[in-house]
Amino acid sequence: MTDPAAITARFALPGRVVAVAPLGQGLINGTWRVVTTEARGVLQRLNSAVFPRPERIMANLRIVSRHLAAAPIRLPRPIPAVDGGDLVVSGGHAWRLLEHLPGITLTALRDSHDAAALGRSLGQLHRGLADLEPSRLYDTLPGFHEMVHYLAQLDRQLADGPVDVEIAPLIEFIEARRVRASALEEAGLPRRVIHGDPKLDNVLFDPRSRTPLAWIDPDTLKPGLWLWDVGDCVRSACGAAGRFDFERALALLGAWWREARPVLTRAERAWVPEAVWRLPFELGVRFLADHLAGDRYFKVGYRGENLDRARRQFALTAAIERQGGELEREWRRLSAAPGR
Repeated sequence: MTDPAAITARFALPGRVVAVAPLGQGLINGTWRVVTTEARGVLQRLNSAVFPRPERIMANLRIVSRHLAAAPIRLPRPIPAVDGGDLVVSGGHAWRLLEHLPGITLTALRDSHDAAALGRSLGQLHRGLADLEPSRLYDTLPGFHEMVHYLAQLDRQLADGPVDVEIAPLIEFIEARRVRASALEEAGLPRRVIHGDPKLDNVLFDPRSRTPLAWIDPDTLKPGLWLWDVGDCVRSACGAAGRFDFERALALLGAWWREARPVLTRAERAWVPEAVWRLPFELGVRFLADHLAGDRYFKVGYRGENLDRARRQFALTAAIERQGGELEREWRRLSAAPGR
C-alpha cells in the first residue's frame, strides 16, 4: 500500500505533515486523520471495486457542498491536489483529502434528546437539498438501495450450489418478504438528492451540546429517495444488537418531520414507516450476499462476520415488524401535527 503520509504531501494542505493515523471504522474506504504544522485534514483511499469512477464522486461533492454553503448543516470541502485536481492516483487507488471538521462521532445515542437532534439534522440536510435538481448529480452507484438489484445479487450467489444449513433460515426469512421488499421503489416517490449513507457515525456532533454540526462520508451523494435516508438513519441510530428502540425512533422521526415537512410530498409522508422496516432488511440481504460472494464489498475481521451482520439486521427487521402497527399509528399522529 502506498504510504498515506507520502500521499498527503501531494495535496495542497499547508504545513509539514507531522502525523497520519487511522480514523474511524468504515467498511468501504480506508481513512486517516492528517495533522500538519498548520492544518488538519482527512485522507481517504477510495475503494475502486465499489467506486470505479471516483472523479464523479468528487464532482457530486463539489456541487452539493457549494449548494449547502448557507445551510445550517454542512459537508466537508475537498482539498485540491497540488496539480489542481480533486484526486491523487497512486498504487492502483484514488486518494482524496477533505477538510477536517470539528466535532465528535457517536457510537450510540444517549437518549431521545440525541435522537431528536439527529433527526432534526437530517431534516435540515433534506431541506437544504430540496431545490437542488437531482439530474445535476452523477449516479455514482447504480442500483444502490434498489431491492431488485440486491435480491438479484443474492439469487446469483445461491444459484452456485445448495444452501448450507446455517444459511437456510435466513433464506426463508427473505423469501417470506421478497414481494414486500420492493414496494418502496414501486411507490412512485420523487427522486431527490440524497446523502445515501446517513448512519449515526457519519454525523459530527458538538462535544458539549451534542448538536450535529456536519454530515461526513459523502461518497453516496446521488439521486435517490429521501426515505432511504430516513430508514437508514433510524436503522443505525435506533437498532442495536437486533433490538429496536421505539421511543428514540419516534423522537428521530418527529424531529425530521418538523424540519422536512415543507418540502415533502404526501406520498413520502405515507411511506415513512415502510422505510423504517425496509432499510435493515435491505442491509441484511446485502451482508448475506457479500458473505456468499466471499466478502468482496464490506470489510471483515473474520470469515463469517458478514453472516453475523446479516443475522443482526434480520433480527432488527423482525423487531420492527412486531411493533409495526404501533409505529404506523404513532407516525400518523406525529405527521398530522404542525411542522416547523
